[in-house]
Amino acid sequence: MSLFNRPLADSLIRPLAQQPVLTVVVPTCQRPVEMAFAVASIADQIDPSLDGKVEIIISDNASGPQTEAVLKRLAATYPSVSYYIHAENQGGPYQICSAPHRARGRWTWVFGDDDALEPGGLRAIVDILETEQPGFLTINRQVWNKTLDQRTAETKHDLPDVRFDTFLDLLTLFGWDQLSFLTSQIYATDVVRAMDAKPYVESHCRYCQLAYYLEAFHDQTAYYLSLPVVWHRWDQDASAVHAANFHDLATYHPELVQEAADRVGIAPGLFERIGGRRSILGPETRKITFVDNILENLWRSVALGTALPDPRWNALEAMSAHWRPGRDEDLAMVRDVYGKVDGAFQHFETLVAEHRARVPVGAAYTPAELDMIKQSEAAIMSLQGNINDARKMAFDLARGFS
Repeated sequence: MSLFNRPLADSLIRPLAQQPVLTVVVPTCQRPVEMAFAVASIADQIDPSLDGKVEIIISDNASGPQTEAVLKRLAATYPSVSYYIHAENQGGPYQICSAPHRARGRWTWVFGDDDALEPGGLRAIVDILETEQPGFLTINRQVWNKTLDQRTAETKHDLPDVRFDTFLDLLTLFGWDQLSFLTSQIYATDVVRAMDAKPYVESHCRYCQLAYYLEAFHDQTAYYLSLPVVWHRWDQDASAVHAANFHDLATYHPELVQEAADRVGIAPGLFERIGGRRSILGPETRKITFVDNILENLWRSVALGTALPDPRWNALEAMSAHWRPGRDEDLAMVRDVYGKVDGAFQHFETLVAEHRARVPVGAAYTPAELDMIKQSEAAIMSLQGNINDARKMAFDLARGFS
Protein backbone atom coordinates (compact mmCIF):
# COMPACT_ATOMS: atom_id res chain seq x y z
CA MET A 1 0.00 0.00 0.00
CA SER A 2 1.41 3.40 -0.97
CA LEU A 3 1.86 6.18 1.58
CA PHE A 4 -1.39 7.91 0.65
CA ASN A 5 -3.50 4.94 -0.40
CA ARG A 6 -5.35 4.06 2.77
CA PRO A 7 -8.81 2.51 3.20
CA LEU A 8 -11.86 4.73 2.75
CA ALA A 9 -15.36 4.25 4.10
CA ASP A 10 -16.82 6.45 1.37
CA SER A 11 -15.89 9.20 -1.07
CA LEU A 12 -17.35 11.56 -3.65
CA ILE A 13 -14.84 12.99 -6.12
CA ARG A 14 -16.44 15.16 -8.77
CA PRO A 15 -15.14 15.16 -12.35
CA LEU A 16 -13.49 18.38 -13.52
CA ALA A 17 -13.86 20.17 -16.83
CA GLN A 18 -10.53 21.98 -16.31
CA GLN A 19 -7.65 22.11 -13.87
CA PRO A 20 -8.57 24.40 -10.97
CA VAL A 21 -6.32 27.24 -9.97
CA LEU A 22 -6.84 26.34 -6.31
CA THR A 23 -7.82 23.24 -4.35
CA VAL A 24 -9.02 23.90 -0.81
CA VAL A 25 -8.56 20.79 1.34
CA VAL A 26 -10.44 20.83 4.65
CA PRO A 27 -9.21 18.11 7.05
CA THR A 28 -11.82 17.44 9.72
CA CYS A 29 -12.46 15.21 12.70
CA GLN A 30 -15.61 15.34 14.84
CA ARG A 31 -16.33 19.03 14.34
CA PRO A 32 -19.31 18.93 11.96
CA VAL A 33 -20.79 22.29 12.95
CA GLU A 34 -17.52 24.22 12.72
CA MET A 35 -16.52 22.38 9.54
CA ALA A 36 -19.82 23.20 7.82
CA PHE A 37 -19.36 26.87 8.66
CA ALA A 38 -15.78 26.84 7.34
CA VAL A 39 -16.74 25.16 4.07
CA ALA A 40 -19.74 27.42 3.51
CA SER A 41 -17.60 30.52 4.08
CA ILE A 42 -15.49 29.44 1.08
CA ALA A 43 -18.10 27.79 -1.16
CA ASP A 44 -20.49 30.73 -0.94
CA GLN A 45 -17.81 32.85 -2.62
CA ILE A 46 -17.48 30.63 -5.72
CA ASP A 47 -19.47 32.82 -8.11
CA PRO A 48 -19.62 32.33 -11.91
CA SER A 49 -16.27 34.12 -12.33
CA LEU A 50 -14.59 31.57 -10.00
CA ASP A 51 -16.55 28.52 -11.14
CA GLY A 52 -14.05 25.88 -12.24
CA LYS A 53 -11.15 27.77 -10.71
CA VAL A 54 -11.70 26.53 -7.14
CA GLU A 55 -12.53 23.07 -5.82
CA ILE A 56 -13.12 22.06 -2.20
CA ILE A 57 -12.18 18.62 -0.88
CA ILE A 58 -13.21 17.66 2.65
CA SER A 59 -11.09 14.91 4.22
CA ASP A 60 -12.83 13.33 7.20
CA ASN A 61 -10.93 11.25 9.76
CA ALA A 62 -13.63 8.64 10.45
CA SER A 63 -15.76 11.02 12.52
CA GLY A 64 -18.96 9.02 12.32
CA PRO A 65 -22.51 9.36 11.00
CA GLN A 66 -23.18 12.93 12.13
CA THR A 67 -20.22 14.30 10.17
CA GLU A 68 -21.02 12.02 7.23
CA ALA A 69 -24.51 13.50 7.04
CA VAL A 70 -23.09 17.03 7.03
CA LEU A 71 -20.61 16.11 4.29
CA LYS A 72 -23.35 14.78 2.06
CA ARG A 73 -25.51 17.83 2.70
CA LEU A 74 -22.64 20.15 1.78
CA ALA A 75 -21.92 18.16 -1.39
CA ALA A 76 -25.60 18.34 -2.36
CA THR A 77 -25.62 22.11 -1.77
CA TYR A 78 -22.33 23.06 -3.42
CA PRO A 79 -21.19 21.55 -6.76
CA SER A 80 -17.61 22.52 -5.89
CA VAL A 81 -17.45 20.14 -2.89
CA SER A 82 -15.96 16.63 -2.97
CA TYR A 83 -15.07 14.48 0.02
CA TYR A 84 -13.13 11.53 1.39
CA ILE A 85 -14.18 9.63 4.52
CA HIS A 86 -11.38 7.53 6.03
CA ALA A 87 -12.27 4.09 7.31
CA GLU A 88 -10.07 4.78 10.36
CA ASN A 89 -8.60 7.88 11.97
CA GLN A 90 -5.29 8.41 10.16
CA GLY A 91 -4.04 11.24 12.38
CA GLY A 92 -3.33 14.89 11.70
CA PRO A 93 0.05 14.58 9.91
CA TYR A 94 -1.46 12.20 7.36
CA GLN A 95 -4.34 14.58 6.73
CA ILE A 96 -2.01 17.50 6.10
CA CYS A 97 0.58 15.64 4.04
CA SER A 98 -1.97 13.84 1.86
CA ALA A 99 -3.68 17.11 0.88
CA PRO A 100 -1.48 18.02 -2.13
CA HIS A 101 -1.66 14.43 -3.36
CA ARG A 102 -5.45 14.68 -3.49
CA ALA A 103 -5.56 18.23 -4.80
CA ARG A 104 -6.10 18.78 -8.50
CA GLY A 105 -5.46 22.52 -8.48
CA ARG A 106 -2.17 24.23 -9.27
CA TRP A 107 -2.09 25.45 -5.67
CA THR A 108 -3.16 23.64 -2.51
CA TRP A 109 -4.77 25.34 0.48
CA VAL A 110 -5.14 23.26 3.66
CA PHE A 111 -7.94 25.04 5.52
CA GLY A 112 -8.60 24.43 9.22
CA ASP A 113 -12.04 22.99 9.92
CA ASP A 114 -12.80 25.58 12.62
CA ASP A 115 -11.63 28.68 10.73
CA ALA A 116 -13.47 30.86 8.21
CA LEU A 117 -12.88 33.08 5.18
CA GLU A 118 -13.84 36.75 5.04
CA PRO A 119 -16.35 37.61 2.28
CA GLY A 120 -14.40 38.68 -0.81
CA GLY A 121 -11.29 36.85 0.36
CA LEU A 122 -11.42 34.06 -2.19
CA ARG A 123 -11.39 36.42 -5.17
CA ALA A 124 -8.42 38.33 -3.70
CA ILE A 125 -6.47 35.10 -3.17
CA VAL A 126 -7.13 33.67 -6.64
CA ASP A 127 -6.12 37.01 -8.19
CA ILE A 128 -2.80 36.96 -6.32
CA LEU A 129 -2.11 33.36 -7.34
CA GLU A 130 -2.82 34.11 -11.00
CA THR A 131 -0.88 37.37 -11.16
CA GLU A 132 2.09 36.70 -8.85
CA GLN A 133 2.43 32.91 -9.41
CA PRO A 134 4.18 32.35 -6.04
CA GLY A 135 5.57 29.02 -4.97
CA PHE A 136 4.31 29.80 -1.49
CA LEU A 137 1.68 32.28 -0.30
CA THR A 138 1.09 33.33 3.30
CA ILE A 139 -1.98 35.36 4.22
CA ASN A 140 -2.58 37.86 7.02
CA ARG A 141 -5.36 37.00 9.46
CA GLN A 142 -7.87 38.24 11.97
CA VAL A 143 -8.18 36.58 15.39
CA TRP A 144 -11.60 35.68 16.82
CA ASN A 145 -12.78 34.01 20.00
CA LYS A 146 -13.98 30.42 20.12
CA THR A 147 -17.60 31.28 19.33
CA LEU A 148 -16.82 33.82 16.57
CA ASP A 149 -18.85 36.52 18.30
CA GLN A 150 -15.88 38.70 19.24
CA ARG A 151 -12.88 39.72 17.14
CA THR A 152 -9.82 40.05 19.36
CA ALA A 153 -7.38 41.28 16.68
CA GLU A 154 -8.23 42.94 13.37
CA THR A 155 -4.82 42.09 11.92
CA LYS A 156 -1.69 40.16 12.89
CA HIS A 157 0.68 42.39 10.90
CA ASP A 158 0.73 45.95 9.61
CA LEU A 159 3.01 45.28 6.62
CA PRO A 160 1.92 45.90 3.01
CA ASP A 161 2.01 43.09 0.45
CA VAL A 162 5.55 41.74 0.07
CA ARG A 163 7.09 39.54 -2.63
CA PHE A 164 10.11 37.48 -1.57
CA ASP A 165 12.77 35.96 -3.80
CA THR A 166 12.71 32.81 -1.67
CA PHE A 167 10.72 31.20 1.11
CA LEU A 168 13.82 31.57 3.31
CA ASP A 169 13.58 35.35 2.94
CA LEU A 170 9.96 35.20 4.09
CA LEU A 171 10.93 33.00 7.03
CA THR A 172 13.68 35.40 8.05
CA LEU A 173 11.12 38.19 8.39
CA PHE A 174 8.03 36.42 9.73
CA GLY A 175 9.41 33.40 11.55
CA TRP A 176 7.32 30.34 12.34
CA ASP A 177 4.42 31.95 14.18
CA GLN A 178 2.83 33.31 11.01
CA LEU A 179 3.46 30.01 9.22
CA SER A 180 2.25 27.84 12.10
CA PHE A 181 -1.34 28.89 11.46
CA LEU A 182 -2.32 26.24 8.93
CA THR A 183 -5.14 28.16 7.25
CA SER A 184 -2.93 31.09 6.23
CA GLN A 185 -0.70 29.00 3.92
CA ILE A 186 -1.16 28.16 0.23
CA TYR A 187 1.50 26.47 -1.88
CA ALA A 188 2.30 25.09 -5.31
CA THR A 189 0.91 21.57 -5.47
CA ASP A 190 3.54 20.02 -7.74
CA VAL A 191 6.44 21.23 -5.58
CA VAL A 192 5.19 19.36 -2.52
CA ARG A 193 4.28 16.26 -4.51
CA ALA A 194 7.89 15.96 -5.64
CA MET A 195 9.09 15.70 -2.03
CA ASP A 196 9.27 12.57 0.11
CA ALA A 197 6.56 13.14 2.70
CA LYS A 198 7.23 10.00 4.74
CA PRO A 199 9.28 11.72 7.51
CA TYR A 200 6.40 14.11 8.09
CA VAL A 201 3.55 11.60 7.92
CA GLU A 202 5.36 9.50 10.53
CA SER A 203 6.26 12.47 12.71
CA HIS A 204 5.01 12.94 16.26
CA CYS A 205 5.08 16.72 15.81
CA ARG A 206 1.83 18.68 15.79
CA TYR A 207 3.51 21.16 13.41
CA CYS A 208 5.11 18.73 10.98
CA GLN A 209 4.05 20.85 7.99
CA LEU A 210 6.40 23.68 8.97
CA ALA A 211 9.48 21.60 8.28
CA TYR A 212 8.11 20.35 4.97
CA TYR A 213 7.40 23.96 3.94
CA LEU A 214 11.11 24.57 4.48
CA GLU A 215 12.24 21.46 2.61
CA ALA A 216 9.90 21.96 -0.33
CA PHE A 217 9.96 25.74 -0.76
CA HIS A 218 13.28 26.99 0.65
CA ASP A 219 14.37 28.18 -2.83
CA GLN A 220 10.91 28.99 -4.23
CA THR A 221 9.41 32.45 -4.59
CA ALA A 222 7.04 33.50 -1.80
CA TYR A 223 4.42 36.19 -1.28
CA TYR A 224 2.72 37.78 1.71
CA LEU A 225 -0.88 38.96 1.22
CA SER A 226 -1.61 41.73 3.71
CA LEU A 227 -5.42 41.53 3.49
CA PRO A 228 -6.53 39.83 6.76
CA VAL A 229 -9.16 37.70 5.02
CA VAL A 230 -8.66 34.55 7.12
CA TRP A 231 -10.51 34.21 10.42
CA HIS A 232 -8.48 32.42 13.08
CA ARG A 233 -10.70 30.94 15.78
CA TRP A 234 -8.67 30.98 19.03
CA ASP A 235 -9.70 29.21 22.23
CA GLN A 236 -7.59 30.70 24.99
CA ASP A 237 -9.01 28.25 27.54
CA ALA A 238 -7.82 25.10 25.74
CA SER A 239 -4.98 24.65 28.23
CA ALA A 240 -4.21 21.02 27.35
CA VAL A 241 -3.88 21.91 23.67
CA HIS A 242 -1.63 24.87 24.42
CA ALA A 243 0.60 22.77 26.69
CA ALA A 244 1.03 20.16 23.94
CA ASN A 245 1.79 22.93 21.43
CA PHE A 246 4.47 24.45 23.68
CA HIS A 247 6.12 21.05 24.05
CA ASP A 248 6.17 20.30 20.32
CA LEU A 249 7.31 23.80 19.35
CA ALA A 250 10.20 23.48 21.80
CA THR A 251 11.29 19.93 20.91
CA TYR A 252 9.95 17.96 17.94
CA HIS A 253 9.54 21.03 15.74
CA PRO A 254 13.20 22.18 15.94
CA GLU A 255 14.38 18.62 15.31
CA LEU A 256 12.23 18.32 12.16
CA VAL A 257 13.34 21.74 10.92
CA GLN A 258 17.01 20.84 11.40
CA GLU A 259 16.54 17.54 9.57
CA ALA A 260 14.83 19.33 6.68
CA ALA A 261 17.57 21.97 6.55
CA ASP A 262 20.23 19.25 6.48
CA ARG A 263 18.46 17.42 3.63
CA VAL A 264 18.49 20.48 1.37
CA GLY A 265 21.91 21.74 2.43
CA ILE A 266 21.00 24.97 4.25
CA ALA A 267 24.05 26.44 5.97
CA PRO A 268 24.40 26.15 9.77
CA GLY A 269 23.09 29.04 11.83
CA LEU A 270 19.61 28.98 10.27
CA PHE A 271 17.83 29.07 13.65
CA GLU A 272 19.33 32.46 14.49
CA ARG A 273 18.35 33.85 11.09
CA ILE A 274 14.70 32.84 11.35
CA GLY A 275 12.56 35.60 12.85
CA GLY A 276 10.77 35.06 16.15
CA ARG A 277 8.10 37.78 16.40
CA ARG A 278 4.45 36.78 16.77
CA SER A 279 3.06 39.96 15.24
CA ILE A 280 4.81 42.50 13.08
CA LEU A 281 3.10 45.64 14.31
CA GLY A 282 5.49 48.56 14.32
CA PRO A 283 9.30 48.46 14.28
CA GLU A 284 11.30 45.67 15.89
CA THR A 285 12.82 46.96 19.12
CA ARG A 286 14.78 43.81 19.98
CA LYS A 287 15.93 41.08 17.63
CA ILE A 288 14.00 37.90 18.38
CA THR A 289 14.80 34.65 16.59
CA PHE A 290 13.63 31.05 16.42
CA VAL A 291 16.05 30.21 19.23
CA ASP A 292 14.19 32.65 21.49
CA ASN A 293 10.96 30.85 20.60
CA ILE A 294 12.51 27.50 21.54
CA LEU A 295 13.76 28.78 24.89
CA GLU A 296 10.44 30.48 25.60
CA ASN A 297 8.47 27.31 24.95
CA LEU A 298 10.88 25.27 27.05
CA TRP A 299 10.29 27.61 30.00
CA ARG A 300 6.54 27.37 29.39
CA SER A 301 6.80 23.58 29.45
CA VAL A 302 8.73 23.69 32.73
CA ALA A 303 6.08 26.00 34.18
CA LEU A 304 3.27 23.64 33.18
CA GLY A 305 5.04 20.50 34.40
CA THR A 306 5.28 18.97 30.92
CA ALA A 307 7.56 15.94 30.63
CA LEU A 308 10.69 16.67 28.58
CA PRO A 309 12.63 13.40 28.09
CA ASP A 310 16.42 13.29 27.82
CA PRO A 311 16.48 12.56 24.04
CA ARG A 312 14.68 15.86 23.37
CA TRP A 313 17.17 17.80 25.51
CA ASN A 314 20.12 16.01 23.92
CA ALA A 315 18.91 16.87 20.42
CA LEU A 316 18.54 20.54 21.35
CA GLU A 317 22.02 20.59 22.89
CA ALA A 318 23.48 19.20 19.65
CA MET A 319 21.69 21.89 17.62
CA SER A 320 22.79 24.67 19.99
CA ALA A 321 26.36 24.33 18.69
CA HIS A 322 25.23 26.46 15.74
CA TRP A 323 23.36 29.06 17.79
CA ARG A 324 25.01 32.34 18.68
CA PRO A 325 27.39 32.45 21.69
CA GLY A 326 25.75 32.11 25.08
CA ARG A 327 22.65 30.32 23.86
CA ASP A 328 24.00 26.93 24.93
CA GLU A 329 24.29 28.34 28.45
CA ASP A 330 20.66 29.54 28.30
CA LEU A 331 19.61 26.06 27.24
CA ALA A 332 21.66 24.45 30.01
CA MET A 333 19.96 26.73 32.55
CA VAL A 334 16.48 25.65 31.45
CA ARG A 335 17.50 21.99 31.57
CA ASP A 336 18.98 22.38 35.05
CA VAL A 337 15.82 24.05 36.40
CA TYR A 338 13.66 21.44 34.68
CA GLY A 339 15.65 18.63 36.31
CA LYS A 340 15.28 20.17 39.76
CA VAL A 341 11.57 20.94 39.40
CA ASP A 342 10.81 17.55 37.89
CA GLY A 343 12.77 15.78 40.63
CA ALA A 344 10.98 17.78 43.31
CA PHE A 345 7.62 17.01 41.77
CA GLN A 346 8.37 13.28 41.63
CA HIS A 347 9.35 13.45 45.30
CA PHE A 348 6.16 15.39 46.07
CA GLU A 349 3.99 12.74 44.40
CA THR A 350 5.78 10.00 46.35
CA LEU A 351 5.20 11.83 49.65
CA VAL A 352 1.52 12.37 48.87
CA ALA A 353 1.05 8.70 47.97
CA GLU A 354 2.83 7.52 51.12
CA HIS A 355 0.83 9.95 53.25
CA ARG A 356 -2.47 8.70 51.84
CA ALA A 357 -1.44 5.10 52.43
CA ARG A 358 -0.47 5.77 56.05
CA VAL A 359 -3.40 8.04 56.89
CA PRO A 360 -6.63 6.37 55.76
CA VAL A 361 -9.73 8.54 55.89
CA GLY A 362 -11.87 8.06 59.04
CA ALA A 363 -9.21 6.38 61.16
CA ALA A 364 -8.64 7.33 64.83
CA TYR A 365 -5.19 8.62 65.90
CA THR A 366 -3.34 9.29 69.14
CA PRO A 367 -2.08 12.82 69.83
CA ALA A 368 1.45 11.73 68.90
CA GLU A 369 0.24 10.28 65.61
CA LEU A 370 -1.73 13.45 64.87
CA ASP A 371 1.41 15.51 65.49
CA MET A 372 3.38 13.35 63.04
CA ILE A 373 0.58 13.66 60.47
CA LYS A 374 0.66 17.46 60.79
CA GLN A 375 4.43 17.50 60.33
CA SER A 376 4.14 15.28 57.26
CA GLU A 377 1.43 17.50 55.76
CA ALA A 378 3.49 20.61 56.49
CA ALA A 379 6.49 19.10 54.67
CA ILE A 380 4.30 18.21 51.70
CA MET A 381 2.79 21.70 51.57
CA SER A 382 6.22 23.30 51.83
CA LEU A 383 7.55 21.21 48.95
CA GLN A 384 4.46 22.00 46.89
CA GLY A 385 4.99 25.71 47.56
CA ASN A 386 8.61 25.49 46.38
CA ILE A 387 7.50 23.73 43.20
CA ASN A 388 4.85 26.36 42.53
CA ASP A 389 7.38 29.16 43.10
CA ALA A 390 9.79 27.52 40.63
CA ARG A 391 7.06 27.15 38.03
CA LYS A 392 6.02 30.78 38.45
CA MET A 393 9.64 31.77 37.92
CA ALA A 394 9.62 29.70 34.72
CA PHE A 395 6.51 31.55 33.50
CA ASP A 396 8.20 34.88 34.25
CA LEU A 397 11.31 33.83 32.34
CA ALA A 398 9.18 32.68 29.39
CA ARG A 399 7.56 36.12 29.17
CA GLY A 400 10.99 37.68 28.88
CA PHE A 401 11.48 36.13 25.42
CA SER A 402 8.34 37.70 23.91
